[in-house]
Amino acid sequence: MPNEVNIYTPRYLAEVVRLAPPVHTFFRDKFFTNIKPFSTKRVDIDLVKGDRRMAAFVHPRAGGQVLKGNGYKTESYAPPLINPYDVTTADQLMDRLPGEDLYSGMTPAQRAAQQLTDEYNRLNDATTRREEWMAVQAIVNGKIPVVGEGVNEIIDFGFTNKVTLTGNNQWGKSAAKVLDNLDDWSDKVLTEGFANVDMAIMGKSALRAFLADENVLKVLDNRRVEMGLISPRDLPNGVKYIGHLNKPNIDIYTYAEVYLDDWTDPANPATQPLVPDNAVILIPSAPNFMLAYGACTYIEDSTQAWVTAQTSRLLRSYVEHHPDRRMIELQAHPLPVPDKVDSWLVATVC
Repeated sequence: MPNEVNIYTPRYLAEVVRLAPPVHTFFRDKFFTNIKPFSTKRVDIDLVKGDRRMAAFVHPRAGGQVLKGNGYKTESYAPPLINPYDVTTADQLMDRLPGEDLYSGMTPAQRAAQQLTDEYNRLNDATTRREEWMAVQAIVNGKIPVVGEGVNEIIDFGFTNKVTLTGNNQWGKSAAKVLDNLDDWSDKVLTEGFANVDMAIMGKSALRAFLADENVLKVLDNRRVEMGLISPRDLPNGVKYIGHLNKPNIDIYTYAEVYLDDWTDPANPATQPLVPDNAVILIPSAPNFMLAYGACTYIEDSTQAWVTAQTSRLLRSYVEHHPDRRMIELQAHPLPVPDKVDSWLVATVC
């Protein structure tokens, strides 16, 4: 039977059901809070790393002793291009939009205005998800793989504070020392990265092994000495608080956000966790890492001149003919930069 509408039969549109996953940006918004738009193609950072040398004792008649400076090195990064776009053709504007009344009288121009907003939100959400993925990659791996159409490179921040447990030392196995591991790793970050960690973000499998560990349960069940508290609760932006340990002094979280991996095997896209299931991240709660945005450049239609915009998002709409269609595109050059390298630690625990 053809899809026909009987104009004599009363019809009622109950509601518009929009199924879209929320956009969570815990890593980006929590750790990369130093936001800096640049007017250049590349971002340069001068890194100065001190040490723990002490001033020498000298004899009063011998005079002072030179304390040489450590110097610095300059790192240069090129923020990659993110450039999603969408196309609207004339025939699309002749059909009723989702939620539009059957006899609304809305013109194609009015539909175009509403659709423009919906399309921008969709492009912006996709770009925001990519920024969050980049922020997680920068912390978990210390590098960001930039793989796409015509591009295949790795932005490497030189991160070295990684630990991998093997054999029976893995969490959940016979020789595991979960609390000792966390204590030692906290000291390691303080020694090598000059930072006090107060957060532990655990993947799903790592968290299960932590909560099931006999020594952890024994310490937390001690009624005379309070060593910590497990009190899970949901927090905004997709993160869940699990509890607190007093030694080391850290809050424990888990982050269940996922992404769609459609480039490893394009024929079989798979949903992957942003934080690997077997990983534990020890990190300061306010590192103030940099979120840099490179300049966005385009050609202005009216003047045919190149224009450079210093912004985090550039939204542009233009018309093409044969056939007539309106293009809407979003351009962004984001780059999360953990500029205090080794001020956190990533461990593979199981």
